[in-house]
Amino acid sequence: MPSTIADDKPRYSLKTGLSVLLLGLLLITTLVVMQLVVVNLGTQRAVAELEKEATLLAHSLESSVTRTVQDVQGRLRSLEDLLEHSQELLQQPLELQQRMQMLVSMTPQLRELAVLQRQEGRLTVLASSAIARDGSHIESLACTESAPVTALLRFSEPLPGRFLGSDTGPEGVYKLPVCMLFSAEAGQQTWLVAVLNPDALRELFRPIIDNLPAQVQLYRHDGRALVELPVAAKGFAAAPGELLELVRQREWGLYHAVEQPDANVTAYRATSMLPLLLTLAIDRNQALAPWYRTVATMWLIVGVVLVLILMASVLIAWMRYRQYRLIDELHLLGAAISTTANAVLITDSRGDIRWVNQAFTRLTGFAPEEALGRTPAILNSGEHSALFFRRLWDTIMAGEVWRGEVVNHTRDGKQLMVEQTITPIKSGKGELTHFVAVHEDITARRAAEQRSLYLANHDHLTGLPNRRELLSRLGQWLQPDGPAYLALLYIDLDNFKAVNDTLGHGRGDELLIGMVTRLNNLIPPGGCLARLGGDEFAIVMVQDVGREQASQLAQRITDLLAEPFELAGQRFSLTASIGLALTARGKSDPQTLLRQADLALYAAKHDGRSVYRIFNAEMDFQVSRRVNIEQGLRLALTRPEHVFSMYYQPVFDAQTLKPVAAELLLRWKTEAGEWISPAEFIPVAEESGMIIELGRWQLEQVIARMADWELINSSRFYLSVNVSAVQLARDEIANCMISLLDQYGIPAHKITVEVTETAIINLNDRFEANLASFAAAGIRLSVDDFGTGYSSLGNLRNLRADYLKIDRSFVVGIGQNHGDEEIILAMLALARSLNMKVVAEGVDKDHQLRFLQQAGCDQIQGYLLAKPMPESALMRHLQQHQTGPGG
Repeated sequence: MPSTIADDKPRYSLKTGLSVLLLGLLLITTLVVMQLVVVNLGTQRAVAELEKEATLLAHSLESSVTRTVQDVQGRLRSLEDLLEHSQELLQQPLELQQRMQMLVSMTPQLRELAVLQRQEGRLTVLASSAIARDGSHIESLACTESAPVTALLRFSEPLPGRFLGSDTGPEGVYKLPVCMLFSAEAGQQTWLVAVLNPDALRELFRPIIDNLPAQVQLYRHDGRALVELPVAAKGFAAAPGELLELVRQREWGLYHAVEQPDANVTAYRATSMLPLLLTLAIDRNQALAPWYRTVATMWLIVGVVLVLILMASVLIAWMRYRQYRLIDELHLLGAAISTTANAVLITDSRGDIRWVNQAFTRLTGFAPEEALGRTPAILNSGEHSALFFRRLWDTIMAGEVWRGEVVNHTRDGKQLMVEQTITPIKSGKGELTHFVAVHEDITARRAAEQRSLYLANHDHLTGLPNRRELLSRLGQWLQPDGPAYLALLYIDLDNFKAVNDTLGHGRGDELLIGMVTRLNNLIPPGGCLARLGGDEFAIVMVQDVGREQASQLAQRITDLLAEPFELAGQRFSLTASIGLALTARGKSDPQTLLRQADLALYAAKHDGRSVYRIFNAEMDFQVSRRVNIEQGLRLALTRPEHVFSMYYQPVFDAQTLKPVAAELLLRWKTEAGEWISPAEFIPVAEESGMIIELGRWQLEQVIARMADWELINSSRFYLSVNVSAVQLARDEIANCMISLLDQYGIPAHKITVEVTETAIINLNDRFEANLASFAAAGIRLSVDDFGTGYSSLGNLRNLRADYLKIDRSFVVGIGQNHGDEEIILAMLALARSLNMKVVAEGVDKDHQLRFLQQAGCDQIQGYLLAKPMPESALMRHLQQHQTGPGG
């Protein structure tokens, strides 16, 4: 038998050696493949990062260029406003020159402002901010030769020289004229020209050029080069045709040249507001040079590793062949090594330590000579009771394996959490001789779990409990054994978005942290402060809770936040709207209490903000009421002709008191017989989007009826229709209205569209397109509720409305409030200056009518002359008055 074993061992060793060699070759092949994959993926990632960086930098440059050009455009518009209000300056070139010099001095990127006049193909300088040369002529200026469109910027091609009329200058110095048409009449055009300094734009590009192997180029929309950095030796070149074609398909992206697609990483952006195209081209090879050097180094390292692996494989195979006699010992050694990943100690049956491994020393700090002969009690941290250890000993003395988590301490006294397994070792006779304890350090894992649990329940910015943690605590407090009373304050900062928009989210976070520091001083004993998200916070009171105490705390919060914050050299004062909800022990649940506080917060915001409101049943009713209205409205729109009716309130000429128009008003009577006010259902329809369907139905009904109104169609009488801002912003209502008018043969001037003043504050593209379509078709526009919103005079001027309706809130003050009367007179003066007629609504008393007649108001609407009425009553009313020309 021994000889047989001896004969088998060499063959076993030879097979093992060959296996090692094959494994080494396989490992080498695997490393090479992995290196190829890593290099390929790394190159792809480097290129992707480069493309991302180019895209971000191009976006940043576009924003900078846009702001620069918008600043220039602002100076041109300032000059335009100056000339519109003081056209005599065109005859005073020196005075105009001084005004323009002031504008130029405020704009570093401008060299010159000038007013030019084109007549019979010649350009004459009326005035210039550079030098007094009014009356001189300029040969040509491309931006004044294109089709003139008022208020649009036109960019000329780069011209030599610094100023207009100066065609020479130092080498490389040129100018960029930017033109805006001021007026065009009788074959004569007046242009406002700003001479843009190309160096100002280059300085915007320079930080990028100084840090990257890149070139930035700015083109006109037609591809003509305007500015580039660094300047190419061959001079300005037009944008490639394929790039312009790409821009027509998408305004921003990446461009790869046809002839050398991998030479550069080029990002382009066509500015959305200006006829400009910006490109940023980064030399790919130069930008990726560090990566290529890294790849070369990686291949060198991999080559060394491959050689070492090959050498190690040969060496191991040779050693395995030589040491076949030690196979059993190596197996034993391998088994022993496999247990050294964790700390191991072996004790005798009495618990005295007989052996420890190096991992034990590294983990506990006890050297073998310090541990041998002692018991594991040297690791006792005192965190476990005597009962815990008694159960442990009962288990292992019964010959069973014990597993559990134990808190130990190291030689230095540091706490250590381990997952411990104690295995009893028995002799051949079944007697316990030793115990093997294996310790796995789980301190870091437990700390990470605790940290994760903390982060899951706390806000990462402020460290406050989050909504989840707040609901958990509320659930505990609202148990039958919790506090007798509890109050929840739901806090929402007013207009905090303005701080983020002004200073950025980083500064906004600093302000939130400062606010939390203040609020922490107000937390009542036993309560807590939580952040629910964004600028929403909550405070819970669980002691001395009552309506008065909660109100006092809400007022203290409002007063404390009103104290100015110093941030980035600026002072900010915050205001907060607060909703209060109070409950008794066991009378509510967390979600309900939070919802009640939220409803109270909504009421506080609705009442003007910077106030607090306490939840009551009426708030709950209002929410239920809104839900019922929305559901009823959806049902009503399935058969609108059965529940909606149209009323008309006549509008009268202020002097003759004859009806000249009527305003269309929608009424809703539910199938249950309840009349619901438009003040209730119109906002719900707008918020839910149902106003679009409702508005279209109303429009189709009334225009179809107008076709039969012979008395109205034979006069200048018109109908005023209210159109929601939501419908103007989201629906093609203008095309719908024009199509219906054409279908029924009704002239466009028979309809006037009423838009509230608040609707024109933020006009989107669809909104403006609808207004433009109305104007093009001849449909007149009226601005309703004027004076109650915050629209600028610029918006009102650009809107070019035909009618201005004075809100009834000012009319009721006639004879009682001198301020209201002055506001009305100012509105009348404003309307006259804008060639608009004025309609006063809500005229219910004689003295109001007399005041408006004397003030020169054009039209009157109110209960004094006529209330809203159905169609049949309107027809009788018009027949009685025998409406003549007007309107």
